[in-house]
Amino acid sequence: MTEFLRKHMRTIFIITIVGFMAGAFVGFGSYFFGKKSVTDAVAEINGKKISYRDYTMMYNRTIENLRNAKEEVNEETMQRKKQEVLQDMIQEEVFWQEARKHGISVTDAELASNIQRYPAFQKEGKFDQQAYFQVVFQVLRTTPNEFEESQRRQIAIAKLRQMIADSVKISEPEIQFEYARANKGNMKKFNDERAKFLEGLRQEKVMMVFNEWFKQLNKQVKIKVYLEEIEKNNV
Repeated sequence: MTEFLRKHMRTIFIITIVGFMAGAFVGFGSYFFGKKSVTDAVAEINGKKISYRDYTMMYNRTIENLRNAKEEVNEETMQRKKQEVLQDMIQEEVFWQEARKHGISVTDAELASNIQRYPAFQKEGKFDQQAYFQVVFQVLRTTPNEFEESQRRQIAIAKLRQMIADSVKISEPEIQFEYARANKGNMKKFNDERAKFLEGLRQEKVMMVFNEWFKQLNKQVKIKVYLEEIEKNNV
């Protein structure tokens, strides 16, 4: 692993791409809790605000989904979800900013193609505009513009993730070396197990690079959180 980082990290950092993989990171933990009155934002990421309205909508939707799934929603659950929703929104904004910084864009055609593939927006296997509006307004409780902007962000983040994954290259000597090390030098089944072993090795190395880059990004991003103060003012 150390040899891999030594050989590839310089290239990865030069092209400065970052990937998001759900559950792979501990999150941006070093928040600055602002003491000034900010009633229109729950957080700022590099100066970009996350509105209290957007946060409240996302939080309410999360709680509603839990209740629809017949899960217990008590005070402890609600407090935990408040933090989780805020962290998710902060992470999305951070990675969206990174995508834009590195010139990643999503065309209208890409966006439309992505949306039209959702089964919830289809009738008889084809995209149906009426079904789309019904789900967006009544189920998601948002507007088409807001939903499409959210989808555009997610597609851009997925592209960012794919870019960094594609940057990870593993040579044949590396594959054989890692396989031999994992199997105590026994290479008898190497040819039969090569494909499966390579996939696992690649996933491991991609995850390692994601996490290393995330640590570097976490040191650079400037985050201010105002949620606690807003909630105190609303009591």
